[in-house]
Amino acid sequence: MSIEIFEILFFKYKSNVNSFFYDIISKYKTNIQRDNMKDNIALIGFMGSGKTTIGKLLAKTMEMKFVDIDKIIEATEKKSINDIFKEKGQIYFRDLEREIILQESSRNNCVIATGGGSILDNENVKSLQETSFIVFLDASVECLYLRLKDNTTRPLLNGVEDKKNLIEDLLEKRKFLYQISANFIIHIDENTSIYETVDKIKESYINS
Repeated sequence: MSIEIFEILFFKYKSNVNSFFYDIISKYKTNIQRDNMKDNIALIGFMGSGKTTIGKLLAKTMEMKFVDIDKIIEATEKKSINDIFKEKGQIYFRDLEREIILQESSRNNCVIATGGGSILDNENVKSLQETSFIVFLDASVECLYLRLKDNTTRPLLNGVEDKKNLIEDLLEKRKFLYQISANFIIHIDENTSIYETVDKIKESYINS
């Protein structure tokens, strides 16, 4: 702490020495916490779990930049995710996704919304873990189904009759990877408040 700041605080609290030193300690602890924080917050979870919606509000609340990996991929290719899957296949998409995650996770002060399948590639997890506090949005099957049943922009669900069964099956296969990749897990259902979710993530990140 500089002498100038010390003098300002002293004159502010000269009538109460205890408050003066308490304020110094509080500021010192806050600085330590910031130094220990990861540069970014990365949101992982199944498609429809709310990574984009929650990510935008979280970024605004935390005064951080919001980064949507799928949107960057679409902008790079000038195609929708659906069309990339159709025209170039899933392997091409996953390779591109790996490059974008590596690129974006190296930035600072970002909330990163990842694609639902990003954790299938260990390189993505490694890139995110190096620079980001990873949050798993653990949405229930029922919640995911309600959000996705009429959605036509998800390549893995297009043309599937029993979407709920596929969601349940895919989530069962991926859930362990989500769990072991995350620093913090927050459970989400159809009644979960987005504002409470953001507050819990913020609190967990600050205290990490």
